[in-house]
Amino acid sequence: MNLDVLSDLIITRVISATTMYTEKNVKTQRNNRQNWALVIKHEGETVYTSKGKTYLSDMNNLVILPKGCSYEWHCTQSGHFSIIEFQSDSVCDDIFRFSVANGEKFLKLFKDVEYKRTLKTQMYKAESIRDVYSILLLLVQSVQKKYFPSEKLGKLTPAIDYIAKNYDKPVKNEELAGLCNISTVYFRKLFTEIMGTSPIAYVHELRIKKAKEMLRSDHGSLTNIAESLGYLNIYDFSRAFKKHTGVSPLKYEKQQRNL
Repeated sequence: MNLDVLSDLIITRVISATTMYTEKNVKTQRNNRQNWALVIKHEGETVYTSKGKTYLSDMNNLVILPKGCSYEWHCTQSGHFSIIEFQSDSVCDDIFRFSVANGEKFLKLFKDVEYKRTLKTQMYKAESIRDVYSILLLLVQSVQKKYFPSEKLGKLTPAIDYIAKNYDKPVKNEELAGLCNISTVYFRKLFTEIMGTSPIAYVHELRIKKAKEMLRSDHGSLTNIAESLGYLNIYDFSRAFKKHTGVSPLKYEKQQRNL
């Protein structure tokens, strides 16, 4: 499951939030979906099929149907489902399914969005976007907890927090390991296991993400950006940026202006 797609979603508008009923054995084919959708089937079951894979949807299995995906859904057990449709420029052809232990909690969040939009409460449009982000965040976190045992992740928390606050400064493995009260060798091994990359590579990836934000937001010259991110000079910054993105900072900046 590529969670980066969800992490990078920029929601521009929530289109609708509704609850509907489907009879058993109803089937529908959908090609090239035009908008994103969050679905929770809180009565019965529905099975989605896409690219030869099946995805169960019920109270404890939520699905996200991305813009651009094609699929067939088959109601295997009749019942109600709630769906929130929203707009984003991002596209994906894979369905996302999240197994959760507390479907009732998510159903309440869906119903809250539907309630606010039905009454058109003050700032309901902005609140709808915020609430959809909250649901997405909870779903992504539910996956991360399964793959990242809380005990191991807890050991790394001091280092991760330190990096988030000091990514613009020189960072050493020994220093980070000391913050976690574990040996440097074990720290490197544990960090790579949990985060999927080495500690130093993680720092550089974070710097490049920040650099992209700065280049898109007109924060100043390349020299200013390089200094803000802790690079010794613009040449080191440009070399690192191109290594991670495949293009120079200047080219990336021009590409963003032309979007």
